[in-house]
Amino acid sequence: MASKTITLTQTRPNLDVDFHTGSEEFKTFKSEMVAAGTLIDNGGSNNETGLIRTWSLTFDSEDSHTAFFNNDIVKQYMQSRLTYNSVNFIIDQVV
Repeated sequence: MASKTITLTQTRPNLDVDFHTGSEEFKTFKSEMVAAGTLIDNGGSNNETGLIRTWSLTFDSEDSHTAFFNNDIVKQYMQSRLTYNSVNFIIDQVV
């Protein structure tokens, strides 16, 4: 099966606004998928201004990608991130 990579790009309005941080439960779930070999966490970085953060994940298959996004922990993380970003005027894009 073909792998699938997604990239999350977030742009914050200024350096006084922190980027959203996932819960420990989300981080643990993601680590479990990495340990199982179904996910590669490519990591993330901020650009030279510190205003844009980019993070990418590579799934070993479409099935792993679907399982990740259908998981309740991931759904809670996504809702939390979207709410936080909306309140803090952070632009969020996933491709």
